[in-house]
Amino acid sequence: MAWFEKTTGGSKGSWLREVTLAVEQAQGRAAGRDPVSLRPNAFLGADLGLSSIAVARLAGILRNRFGRKPLPFHTLFVKPDGTILRDIRVAELVVFLERHLGETIP
Repeated sequence: MAWFEKTTGGSKGSWLREVTLAVEQAQGRAAGRDPVSLRPNAFLGADLGLSSIAVARLAGILRNRFGRKPLPFHTLFVKPDGTILRDIRVAELVVFLERHLGETIP
């Protein structure tokens, strides 16, 4: 994902840190203990080992973290042609959050 390569500490990096913390929580890891290092191109399921239940938990964690109304997370898993995706990349989640919550972390 080229935009991550261009970002050093910018809003994309901030969103990636937030997603990292939320993934750790969804995995049941203690904060700060053996921190997860997320690559933007890592898949939530295949690479990070999140089950569908853990992905649903991740969505709830992110919604609660930002104190917002429910976000349309289901749209992340549907292509424009209606095809269902089995897995998404961390970068796709970051772009989704930025699109629905704004450029900077609330």
